[in-house]
Amino acid sequence: MALAGVYAATCIIDRAFKDLRAMFLGAGSAATCIADLMVEALVTEGLNREDARHRLWFVDVNGLVVRGRKDLMAHNEPYAHDHPPMEFVEAISAVKPHVLIGATGFPGTFTEQVIRTMAELNERPVIFALSNPTSRAECTAEQAYRWSEGRVVFASGSPFPRLDVSNGATWRPAQGNNVYVFPGVGLGVIGCEAKRVTEEMFLAAAHALAAEVSEENLNAGALYPPLGQIRSVSLAIATAVAEEAYRQDLAGLPRPESIREHLEGLMYNPTY
Repeated sequence: MALAGVYAATCIIDRAFKDLRAMFLGAGSAATCIADLMVEALVTEGLNREDARHRLWFVDVNGLVVRGRKDLMAHNEPYAHDHPPMEFVEAISAVKPHVLIGATGFPGTFTEQVIRTMAELNERPVIFALSNPTSRAECTAEQAYRWSEGRVVFASGSPFPRLDVSNGATWRPAQGNNVYVFPGVGLGVIGCEAKRVTEEMFLAAAHALAAEVSEENLNAGALYPPLGQIRSVSLAIATAVAEEAYRQDLAGLPRPESIREHLEGLMYNPTY
């Protein structure tokens, strides 16, 4: 989900995906899994694995994840870079990330100072406050927009209401919820009887989801399509996943004449 949001964000900030630097607040399994998938995406963009990992930085409760720390878990070590130890805001100023991703479970960790620092470094700072539920989000949508003077590209794990800003515009904060990806991935895998689920299938899902975001969505600050379109979005993702399964020779069924029509026929229709 986060990867699809970052893909969509590149359309707003006018920067190639492979040129992005991202920082994660929180270095647990959730954040690391997002980073691992981003590494795979960066490798497909032409970077080698070492360079891809060096574009991703982590901060945990003890500060910037760097080599030489004795408290790191095994999943942290690939992202421990040669760099002096630093606390969070200092690390933002030093690394200059374009994207800030929160996966802490602790509310309020994206403080006014954090948001303003990101806004000083970036014309359009990308801020993802992904912790659930809403009460545990690293910051609210209103805080992110206000502290960045409306320039933030924002997404959260839980929903926030639409915001009417002073210039008359309305912002629809994006919700990066798994409901966008998992049903489509499941349908694609089951529909072709894939032998296993691969990283490439999730990359295909992320690309498909990002492609469903319209210019109208982006202009309203939304990095994901409306949830009301979930059936068509899920079908697009399922088609991309199944196509990847056939490409990798992992499908257990013969390839149908139309993958999309085959999968659409498998979808539950609640209309009687």
